[in-house]
This record gives sequence, structure tokens and C-alpha cells, in this order.
Amino acid sequence: MITLMGIALGNLPGWLILFAILAFWGCRSFLRSDDRRSLILKWVCSALLLLIAMRITKWNVPWMPLILVLPFSLLGIMWIPTVFNILIRPLTNVIDGGSEEVEAKPFYFIAEAKRRKGLYEEAVAEVRKQLEQFPGDAEGMIKLAAIQAEDLHDLPAATATLNELLQQPGLAPKNVAAALQTLADWQMNLGRDPDAARATFERIMELFPDSPLSHNAQQRIAHLDGVTRAREFRENAVFKVRSGERDGGLLKPVPPQTDPEAEAESLAAEYVGQLEKYPNDTDTREKLAVLYAEQLGRLDLAVNQLEQLAALPHETPRHIARWLDILATLHIRHGNDMEAAENVLRRITVLFPHTADASRAAARMAALEGELRTAVATAATKPLGAYENDLGFKRGPTS
Repeated sequence: MITLMGIALGNLPGWLILFAILAFWGCRSFLRSDDRRSLILKWVCSALLLLIAMRITKWNVPWMPLILVLPFSLLGIMWIPTVFNILIRPLTNVIDGGSEEVEAKPFYFIAEAKRRKGLYEEAVAEVRKQLEQFPGDAEGMIKLAAIQAEDLHDLPAATATLNELLQQPGLAPKNVAAALQTLADWQMNLGRDPDAARATFERIMELFPDSPLSHNAQQRIAHLDGVTRAREFRENAVFKVRSGERDGGLLKPVPPQTDPEAEAESLAAEYVGQLEKYPNDTDTREKLAVLYAEQLGRLDLAVNQLEQLAALPHETPRHIARWLDILATLHIRHGNDMEAAENVLRRITVLFPHTADASRAAARMAALEGELRTAVATAATKPLGAYENDLGFKRGPTS
């Protein structure tokens, strides 16, 4: 008895592993079984047969092995079909698709096919047929709204469909924002109603304040005026064909009288005015920073604008890394400051470690000396124009 206990204790890790395997297999079988009561009965009978077999092994009689055949045969009768089913199940699943029920979901390929053929009313009917079986399906309602707005040119109906979708509980914020952004695009492009589009974007800002979704909506609002002006220009533009000049070959070309510095300052004032209305307009702020450095010689103002962009709370790492990369470029090209550029690139590696942006920044740091030599050589060989002749008289940083 002591010897058996010593063997059992010596093999304790093995017994624990065996017990864990049997427990896992048992739980898995129980959860997948269609007849759990019969499974429990088989487990109880198997345990009794194993106890009987262990008891028989203690009999010191010549025919003991023959007696053991009976309990093990009963075990085989009970478990061989189950084991065979487990082994053969992968093959049968390939043939009959398995016993697991396929989750029912709507199919819109018929509606999409009718839409491609121009049968828009029939496509709407097919979408509604699927929505009757799966009420409130987001994909179906968005598809229905798209057909109503883009194909049937019924923007009020599309708006009602999307509003019905947005009233459903449990809709993910990104899905809500995507639906509202789609509606704003339709209001702008199809309805030619920038005020309605602005109200829709403001709705996103109200639903998700101080979030990336709100930040993106602010960006879209900031560019609504520009889109409207561009559309009005295209629609109202009148192109006149001038008559040909007589003796055109004898005329001397008259160079245009332009003042690059005045144009740059005018453009900067336009950008500043846009940023006063929409401080989070990242595209305009980036253009202003480059304009300050490249045309107005104000690297300090350019640095300030790019630092404001990099400090925005809800911007993506990709955008922040790009603005810091631009800042490093300006330090090299217009400040000849290799140390400042290296510090900026090092910020990218610290802010976004183990990313592609960090790898590019590290590779660029190794090549900064070559960039600086190229920038200095380009500045030395670049011919001076009328604007650049007065570089020494440009206004410096104001205190």
C-alpha cells in the first residue's frame, strides 16, 4: 500500500495532466452533446466498470485476464461509436456541411443586380423584402437609402431611412457617424444644400463631443465654404474666346507684373482668416506653415503652426508623424539646423515606437547630414529673382 502511494505521488504531475485533459474533453463533449443525460449515464457506467476492472486486477487467479475482457468490452461498446464519430467528423463535415447551424443573414445580391440594370424600384422592393425578415439591418437600410438618394433622386426618403436607422438602440458610434457623413455628402452633392450638410456635421459633434468623430466633422465643416465656392464657380463660369491677334508674331511678349511677396502675404491673410473661423482646419494650417517658411521667410511662424497641428488631441498618429516630418524638412531647408531636425525626428520614434513612421524617421536621421549638404548647396546655387534679391530686407520675427 505504501509502495502504491509512493508511485502515485511520484507521478503526480502526470496524473494532474491526465485529469486536466479528461476534464477538458469531458466539458467539451458535454457542451456539444445533443443528449446530455445519456452522456452523464455513460460516464457513471464507465467509472463503475473501471472500478470493477481495478478490483479484478487484485485477484490472484489464473483466469483473471479473461475476466477483465468483460468490463473492457462493455467500455468499448459504449465509447467506440463516440470516438469513431469524433475521428470521422471532419470528413463528414466536408460532405454534408456539418451539424452546426448557419447563422441566418440577409442577402442583397438580387437587389444589387437589379440596381445595376437600372431597375431601381425593383431593387428597392428586394431590399425591403430582406428588411421584413431582418428588421433594422444596418447594411440593408444604408443600401435602401443609397438607392433612394443616388438613383431615384429622392433625398427626403433617403434622409427618413437613415434617421430610422439612427433611432435603433445599440448602434456603434462609428456606424452612426458614417451614416451621418453619408447623409451630409448627399445633402451637399445631390441637394446642393450646404446649410443642411453643416447641420448634419454639427449633429455628429453634438452626439460625440471631444472625440475623433467630432474632430473629423469639424474638418468637413471647415471646407464646406470652399466646396460651395468651387461649385458656384464651375456652374457660373463664362468662357469667352478672344479673337486672334493680328501680326501676333511681331508683338513683343509683355512679362506679367506680379509681386510674389504681396501675393504670398495676401494668401497668408486668407489662410489666417479661415483659421479664425475654423481653428481646427488642419489642411489650411499646414498650408500656412509651408507658406510662412518657403515664401515669407518666417520659419518661427511655420514651426508654431506645425507644433499646433502636432498637439491636436484627436489626430491620427500618421498625420502627426507627417507634420513632424514636414517640420524637420523646414528646419533643414530653411534653417540649416540639423540638430533641430534630428530632435523632431526623434520625437516621432518616441511617440510612435515600433511603427513604420518610427522606422522612416530613424532612417532619415541617419541621412540628415546629406540632406543638409544638399540644402546648403541648393541655396548657394539658386539664382536670385526680383523677390529673392530683397531677402535681407524681409521682416524678421516680431517680439
